[in-house]
Amino acid sequence: MKSIYFKETLFRNSLSFTGGLILILSLPVYSFAQAQGVDEPWFGISLPPALTPHSTPIALNDLGPALAVVPENEESFIELAGDRLALDLERIVDFSRQSRVSKELGGDQLWGRVSGFPSGENTIKWAAEQLQNAGIEDVRLQRFAQVDGAEFWLAEQWEVRLLGGSQFGTGSQDIVLQSSMALAPSSIPGGQLIAPVVYVGKGSQAELMHIDVRGKIAVQHITPQAHLVFERASAVPSARRLIELGALAVINMVDQPGNERVRDFSNCGGPCFNLGGQDSWFLQQVFNSAAEQGSFADLQMKLSLQSQSHTNLTALNAVAVIPGDSMNESIVVNAHADAWFDGAGDNGDGLSVLLALGRHFSKPKNRLRHNLVLVVSAGHHSSGLNGPRNAVRMNPDLFENALLIFNLEHVAQRNISRARFFFEDGYRQYTADATEAPIVVGITNESTVLQDLFRQGTAIYGTNFVSSSSTMASGEGGGYRDAGKPIVTTMQAPPLYHTSGEVLEVISVPGMERMARFMAFFLKQIDTLDESGIN
Repeated sequence: MKSIYFKETLFRNSLSFTGGLILILSLPVYSFAQAQGVDEPWFGISLPPALTPHSTPIALNDLGPALAVVPENEESFIELAGDRLALDLERIVDFSRQSRVSKELGGDQLWGRVSGFPSGENTIKWAAEQLQNAGIEDVRLQRFAQVDGAEFWLAEQWEVRLLGGSQFGTGSQDIVLQSSMALAPSSIPGGQLIAPVVYVGKGSQAELMHIDVRGKIAVQHITPQAHLVFERASAVPSARRLIELGALAVINMVDQPGNERVRDFSNCGGPCFNLGGQDSWFLQQVFNSAAEQGSFADLQMKLSLQSQSHTNLTALNAVAVIPGDSMNESIVVNAHADAWFDGAGDNGDGLSVLLALGRHFSKPKNRLRHNLVLVVSAGHHSSGLNGPRNAVRMNPDLFENALLIFNLEHVAQRNISRARFFFEDGYRQYTADATEAPIVVGITNESTVLQDLFRQGTAIYGTNFVSSSSTMASGEGGGYRDAGKPIVTTMQAPPLYHTSGEVLEVISVPGMERMARFMAFFLKQIDTLDESGIN
């Protein structure tokens, strides 16, 4: 096997975040079929790598995103520059990383900026301070309580262990699959479960008619089309069907970049865990080799889980108001602060853009006619603590007169696709190109005026909005429907969503600048309209 090895240099520039990542690029000139004898541990299959927190699962070098376009009349808007936004993003992600250090969620396997916990509250307070420092006098920190009866389930410690044995090769020891992620609201009586394994492919009816899952741990294979939101409608019902057919637990092998932890899917009907890409690849090869050697029936897993359901939590929203010069109506811009794992792209980038807008429009020369309301939301990840719904409830003076609500969510992650090279274990790598992932635009009232502003923005700033129209209002949009106002949502759907691989390095700094400059343009254009003009 011939491979090319290179190590990236440590640097930071205006193109992207980079780190000391060692990349191994293997030329695809050979087959990855491995020895399948029993004289080596696990049939001679390469063992999966350990999970490394805060590291990117994709191959990156210094061929970064294209520089942001800065029109001549915007050269003085330094508060919208990518380097300035990058400083905020680094600080936002640091709140997540401190969550792991403090083990605020019960261990160090899951971390983030979690509403109801110090990491979420500290992020909101810091963001409010940034808006005050920008000269905004009306900044409201608003505390609200978890909905009565709501429970916020969190896995504290867990493990998915493939049990070893000599029938899988001499010296085959237990393998802990470190990318595993326990899914809500899984529960294992006594905290542990040991059972045989059965592979069910995609878990379709056509496959299951030939497979008996009773008393076994069923393993299904999921290949995401983008992020896992698009797979929920098929993967979750499939898992529930497996439990109904007698499976003791379900393992989702997810074809994701590298070996990251993937927190998506819930309510699978029983104990349910996700596995990252390279752990899944290892398991697939073990299944095939064991089947060939006649030892598949001996494969067993041990699942362990400790979890807790949290009630009586509280959270914060920060609401900043920049008074307009002549209008009573408001334009609302929202970005949620909560996140799973590092959360650089969900929603660190969106929050960084919102803070840049606060600095820009707080300057007297940039004041709008309308009131500009900036909501740093507690988000929607913590059960019973919905930031948008409480923002509407607690600020009727602002939302009753709102012209529209704009939700900034996942806006500057780099565009990621499968690469032409592989990891040493044969798993295909992922890489990033010189653009940002496509951004879907949802406009609930289908206004052609608003749609045209996005076309203009693409022409001026190069923002990568998708061409098809949509009324999507996912994520934060659900909570804002209570206001009864038009909702505009910008949202990417990249593969690193809700994963431990959504780190600083995968965010396009020029992409954040593109989005900030587009948003300033968009808001200034909206400011020339009234309610009839956007409907």
